[in-house]
This record gives sequence, structure tokens and C-alpha cells, in this order.
Amino acid sequence: MRRLLLPAGFTAGAFVLYTALSWIMWDNYISPSWDLGIFTQLADAYARLDTPIVNIKGEGYNLLGDHFHPILVLLAPFFRLFPTGFTLLVIQAGLFAVSAWPIVGLAEERLGRRPALLVGASYVLSWGLINAVWAQFHEIAFAVPLLAFGLVWWVRGSLPQAAIAISLLVFVKEDLGLTVAAFGVAAYLRERSRTSLRYGAFFVAWGVSWFVLATMVILPALNPQGQWDYTDNLSLLNQITAGAGEKILTLALLALAAGIIGVRSPWMLVMAPTLAWRFVGNVTYYWGWEFHYSAPLIPIAAVALIDSARGRWSRIAPLIAFITSVGMLTQTNISILWDRDGWEADASGALAVAQSYETVATDLSLLAYLAPQTDTYWYGTLGEVEPDAIAVNWWRLGRDAEEWAKDRFGGEWATVYRHERWQVIEPVR
Repeated sequence: MRRLLLPAGFTAGAFVLYTALSWIMWDNYISPSWDLGIFTQLADAYARLDTPIVNIKGEGYNLLGDHFHPILVLLAPFFRLFPTGFTLLVIQAGLFAVSAWPIVGLAEERLGRRPALLVGASYVLSWGLINAVWAQFHEIAFAVPLLAFGLVWWVRGSLPQAAIAISLLVFVKEDLGLTVAAFGVAAYLRERSRTSLRYGAFFVAWGVSWFVLATMVILPALNPQGQWDYTDNLSLLNQITAGAGEKILTLALLALAAGIIGVRSPWMLVMAPTLAWRFVGNVTYYWGWEFHYSAPLIPIAAVALIDSARGRWSRIAPLIAFITSVGMLTQTNISILWDRDGWEADASGALAVAQSYETVATDLSLLAYLAPQTDTYWYGTLGEVEPDAIAVNWWRLGRDAEEWAKDRFGGEWATVYRHERWQVIEPVR
């Protein structure tokens, strides 16, 4: 029973931390991107046993043609009970938090109690997870615990359980098929046994097959343009040296998260596919440590540390990882937990008005809030749709919403609600 206290403590603490950060963002209408709105609209469709049509991406857009993430159907029963975007944030907080359980348990088992405390703290406070919470919900939330449990089960010799967890990654996102294949290679290199060869061959075949099937068959078949949308984001020859400093720093941070000694572990190879598509991508957000892109790499770094640290490194490596996580907190927005100056906002009045319309266009601020209540669009992807109303944060527009809408969409618009930074307008017909 005593062996469960540390993993349970870090899991509970992580859930409270991530949920608190998520609630403050939700309560103050902080929306760094449109992802939460998109996935809220998807969860709403699944909860109604419908096709995941996400008009925020474009009218009639089937989100299964954007990324291959059928695992998100698991959101449906929770969203059915609690139909709000905050439900997704709580689910993500829970998925991230539960991933700490196997990491901390393995650390205590292999390194001892004090090093496990440092490993647990470095993991829960890691820049990869904190920034992913700030970026709000994304499908990779499911990848984090699958990787954590899968890696730990393999290290402990529970190979069938590990195989199930790692195999499920192909249903989280299409590129994770290559991560599964890399896991197979790493597992073989770590053990070099007949068993690891057999499992490794399975992982490579399974992962590559699903990657090819998803990117060349399923996604093009469901995509409105009949293609895998993200091919254009990859430009190998042009991107190898672009942002080299930022890419090198990202690699250094991952090495530090692995306590330096972890770079000797074959498990670090499991990061290779994710880092490859990020570093040859022409989207600058891919290269660094912001947003959610590094979240699946954090459990890999932690297990690599635990698996490699021996002798004095069992004390030094956890300390390195801990100092790195604490130092990198300055590169997150965790300070909003105690300092909300400049962040506080209230759009409840605008929402109450906007929800009375059937079709509403909005900016990033209100997408996730309106999605369960109205037929919601992002104003940038309206196309030929004529909304019944537009609800926006006019501070972001930099001018009155009526003037902005007239210039952007034409026609005359009238304000039906305005309070502080929020404005709801409707067309004059």
C-alpha cells in the first residue's frame, strides 16, 4: 500500500494543478487557438451519435479528414453528460495526470523514494505538459498516458499490456503510427532478444501500415480536398537549417528532461518521428517548446532517465530534470494561478445574447463556448455562409465590429449587445 502513495499523490496533485489552470483560462475566456472550439464541436457531434462535422474548420468539414483520431469518440459519453468545452479540459487534465502514476511508480521502484520525488515533480511541472494544458484540448492528450503506461509496462516486463497500450497510439493521430514503429526498433535495441525482435517486428508493421493507410487512404477519402492537408507543411530541403537555434534548444531541453544520462537509452529513439516532422515542417510553432507539440515526448524522456540512471546518476539525473522543469516554468503561463492581472474577462452577457441566434460566427475567444449551443463558425472560414449574428472581442479586432463586418462581409450591421470588449452584431436585412 505504501508503494501506491507516491504515484497517487503526484497523480492527484497533477490533476488539481492542470484542472485549476484550465478553469482559470475557461473562466476568463482565454483561448490561445481554435483547437478547443474544434474539438468541442466534434465532441458535440459524437455525443449526438453523428458524423464529426466541424463547421469551425469550414462548412460541412468532416474532422476525420483533417487528422486520423478515431479515439476521440471516447469523449462522447462525458460530453453527453456535461455538454461544455470545459469537459474536454477536465478530461485532458485527467489524462495528463494519470500518466504520472506509472512514471513515479517506476522511478520509486528503480531509483528510490527521494529520486522519485524529483522525477515526479519534474514530470508534473514539465514545460511540455504545462504548455499543453495552456494550449487547451488536443488529441495528443490520449497519447501521453498510452506512452507512459506502455513504456513502463515494457520496462517492467509486462509485454502484452505494453503492446496493447502502444498499439492504440495509431488511433490517436496519424503520425503516431511512425512512433509505434520507432518503439518497436527501440524495444529491440534495448533487449536484443528473440522476444523483443518478434514484438519489434509487430510494432514496425502495425505502425507503418496504419500510417500509410491513414495518410494515403482514410484522410484523403474524408477530406474535402481529397488530400492529407499537412503534406504542404513539410518541406525537407528548405527547412533543415531554418530555425536551427530553436530546434537545437528544443533538443537540449529534451536531453535535460531525460537527466542527460537518458540520451543513452534506446527509448529516446521513440521521439524521432515526432521531432522529424516538426523540424522539417514550415510552421515555426512546431520547432520550439510552446503549445502541445512536446507533450508526448515528456513521458519518453522520463522513462529514458529512469531506465538509464545507475549509481551516482540515480541521484544526479532526477535533479537535472527537476531543475530544468522549475527553470522552464518561466517559459509557461503558470503564474496565472496567482497573478491574473490583465487576464480577467467576462463574456457571459455576450454569450447569452449570441446563443439566441441559430447560426453564429465568432473569433477564437468564444468558439468553444458557443459550439454546443449554436451552429458555430469561425469568421475566417465562413465561406458563403451568412450568419444570423457575429459575436467578437472587438479589442482583438482593433475597431468597432460593425465597421469591421461591413468591410469584411459587406452590407449593413447593427449592434445588439456591447459591453466592455465584447460585441454582438446582426445583419440589417
